[in-house]
Amino acid sequence: MRPVDHFRSLSLGRRVAMRALAAFVATFVILRAVTAIIHFQLFPHGPFRDLVTRSGLHIHHLFWGILLLMVTGFAALATRDPKWHLRIAVVFGIALALTLDEFALWLRLADVYWDPEGLESIKAGALAAALLALYAFGQPAWHALARDLAIRNQDR
Repeated sequence: MRPVDHFRSLSLGRRVAMRALAAFVATFVILRAVTAIIHFQLFPHGPFRDLVTRSGLHIHHLFWGILLLMVTGFAALATRDPKWHLRIAVVFGIALALTLDEFALWLRLADVYWDPEGLESIKAGALAAALLALYAFGQPAWHALARDLAIRNQDR
């Protein structure tokens, strides 16, 4: 069986989790690379710069992540079409990465991205990726465990 055929045979929930996981990990890695380029001014005349308004307000990517999470949340509630859920999963993964990459900022309400406390964002991202992977790839194991527990409870 080809990998694509195997993917299509999986439940919708697992396919959604896999897509969200792939989008999340890719976006998280790209965000870290781009923010390092900006912070350390690796390409001072390149396209990557802080987004600052004319009034001097720095707009963090957390802002865009929250907006996308709101949109994907509503879209997921508003539609029942599996094709749309698979598309929404990709946008949700991107939004989750934009938000959790600055987890330390919204936890501490301070810009600690490059401080030691900024590691909290990486830990939050790793935890989110682990949970998505656990659901995407570990669901049969959880079902088997639940089935075994149900059988044991019936035998009592």
